[in-house]
Amino acid sequence: MRKFTEELHQKVQLSIQKVSDQGEVGFEFYNSCYSISKAAMGELKEYVYRYKFKDRVEEIQFFKEIKPTFQALLQYYKELLEIEVKKPTIAERRYLIKYYQKTARYYQMVLKKNDLFRQYLRSGNTVSDHQLFVRSEENNDLFPSDAIDLDEKFSTVASNELAKIKSHEMVLEFLCFRIEALKAGDSKIANEPIENYDTVWTGDKVKLIELAYALFASGDVNNGKATIKQIIKALERAFNVDLSGFYRVFQNIRIRLSGRTNFLDFLKSCLTKFMDETDLNYRG
Repeated sequence: MRKFTEELHQKVQLSIQKVSDQGEVGFEFYNSCYSISKAAMGELKEYVYRYKFKDRVEEIQFFKEIKPTFQALLQYYKELLEIEVKKPTIAERRYLIKYYQKTARYYQMVLKKNDLFRQYLRSGNTVSDHQLFVRSEENNDLFPSDAIDLDEKFSTVASNELAKIKSHEMVLEFLCFRIEALKAGDSKIANEPIENYDTVWTGDKVKLIELAYALFASGDVNNGKATIKQIIKALERAFNVDLSGFYRVFQNIRIRLSGRTNFLDFLKSCLTKFMDETDLNYRG
């Protein structure tokens, strides 16, 4: 399952990058990205209909980490389309700033309503995962939601809500970027897509999480004041990868028998080899 979903996610990122390279912006860009994301969700749904999860752990992993990533992206571009359509026709900067600020307040309010669930997710707690992220009619009744047409083979209520939270956080980040760009007087940047799909992480996610914790432990980010979540978010944006569940992965890294710093050791050997080869080339 992991191989299929990671390859599908990478295909989506590269497809969106291709659209961006073609120079599409605004409504056209969001619409193309929405179509790409919708097609990916269709592929994911077909796969899950045919696939049988190995155990409850894998099912939880899918509905807590994998599906919300794809669904959030689809929801994100849907929201951006609506924001673009409702945007003031008067392109004067102060009107756009006011519009984006009002829209941002709306998403902040929506996110606040889910504070309890967000706190559960941020805490790294898993005690209720078997109820939240396992398909069951009984479990769906435990989580309040406005969903009225839930595909019980492809959804849990909590998984849907998690995707909404992720998408709303992305929209809020988008709006903050637009507001700051407009305030700075950079209308060109304010109209460009903020996504960066040039760099895509193609290695195992556990390696990047190991690197994230190394950076956190070093204290070299924001003078040691950056949280591990901030560092994770920065790496997610830089490499277009979803690192949800990083706390649980780190706990596994701490106790693995093969070594606790495998990727860092590998990076050291790669850099040493590169330096040695560079030295030889200079001498030659």
